[in-house]
Amino acid sequence: MADIFKSQKDSKLKYMFRKISSLLFVVFLFGALNVLAQTDSSKKSCADASCHGNLVANEVVHDAIKRGCEKCHQSNGQEHPSKGEKNFTLTKQVPQLCYSCHDENNTMSHVHPPVAKGACLECHTPHSSPESNLLKKYPTAQVCYQCHKLESAQKKYKHAPVEKGDCAKCHDPHQSEINKFLIKEPPALCLKCHDKQNEQMSMAHVHPPFQNNCLNCHNQHSSNEPKLLDMTSPNLCLYCHEDMQKKIEKATTVHGALTDTRSCLNCHSPHASPQNKFLLAEPKELCLSCHNKSISVGTRKLANIEQTLKKSKSVHGAIEKNGCTGCHDPHASSNPSLLLKAMPTGSYAPANKENFGLCFTCHKSEIIEKQTTSSITNFRNGEKNLHFVHVNGDKGRSCKICHNPHGSPNDHLINDTAPFGSWEMPLKYKVLENGGSCAPGCHTERKYERVIAK
Repeated sequence: MADIFKSQKDSKLKYMFRKISSLLFVVFLFGALNVLAQTDSSKKSCADASCHGNLVANEVVHDAIKRGCEKCHQSNGQEHPSKGEKNFTLTKQVPQLCYSCHDENNTMSHVHPPVAKGACLECHTPHSSPESNLLKKYPTAQVCYQCHKLESAQKKYKHAPVEKGDCAKCHDPHQSEINKFLIKEPPALCLKCHDKQNEQMSMAHVHPPFQNNCLNCHNQHSSNEPKLLDMTSPNLCLYCHEDMQKKIEKATTVHGALTDTRSCLNCHSPHASPQNKFLLAEPKELCLSCHNKSISVGTRKLANIEQTLKKSKSVHGAIEKNGCTGCHDPHASSNPSLLLKAMPTGSYAPANKENFGLCFTCHKSEIIEKQTTSSITNFRNGEKNLHFVHVNGDKGRSCKICHNPHGSPNDHLINDTAPFGSWEMPLKYKVLENGGSCAPGCHTERKYERVIAK
């Protein structure tokens, strides 16, 4: 009997288990059908291609949409969709809706008018855009041009950000503490892109217009001149350097470097330099970067000065002490060869200190005024001043007949030859223990011996 009761009990348990299992399956099936009903492919999302898909078709989609359209839109209680009716409204009005996520951009001293009136949608699309800032047009300039007519950007040479249409490279589109909505004050604004010029700011000598504001010389948008300059050099430089303008106008000789295409920029940096006067190199080195060859100027031919100095046994002390500018004006002069003072151009000139003013900047004029001396010059025979002999009178010989003003292979800057008409006359100069000798074509060999002052 016990076995019979046990068998009946097991049968009841199995029956109850089957009933419960059937019930659970029905519940599960109902739930699954309900889910399927909710995810029925016939139920379209907002972004469905046939509905609002075009609003999110661009590469960059507004982050708020990713979190759900209801972030910005709310139903007004009517079923959607309904043709011709607005079944959804904004959760807040613009710009307060935008400020739910974005910081307000109207707190600084200069606020862009569209921002000030809360018209975010004048520039931005709320759904998607081809570029990261959700602009209605691209590049950025196309949005700006809706209001701004940038006539200053229509010239031959354009600033790179202008050419790319990237106005926001320099201007904040919302607000700024700086006029024109600039991101930074010039020159800091310019130097954030122009690395070379940024380095120049730390040099020993910085050009004040560059240090103050790049726009003193350059146009920020476009120009008909290279480098976006307001005008070409030398006019740009002379606009400030009026004293140099007057000097050039009065001069009879203007340095060829100044009349060249690059003009002032051949020698000077417009920004900064380790050298005084913003020179591109140490003065003597700078001069020899051009005067390292023969240069034709009209009917004249300028000597290769670098070669002359390299081959010279004696170099003019003025060059060693002051460089080329000890005798020459680097810009313009009323004297030949850009000399600072007068010097005869030919072989002869009346012997007065005015005619030989350049030499007497350093040397004493008594050298051509006194017949005898024991100290003024070493070119004396006893106490007879041989400079006086050669230079004195209405037909005084120019210093350059015997001396090279730059350098010479002989002592005392004595030339190998002296011009005599079309003949280069050998001087045959020799240094003796207490004097010297020469045997030019104009006289036989003559010696001189100094009397040593006691």
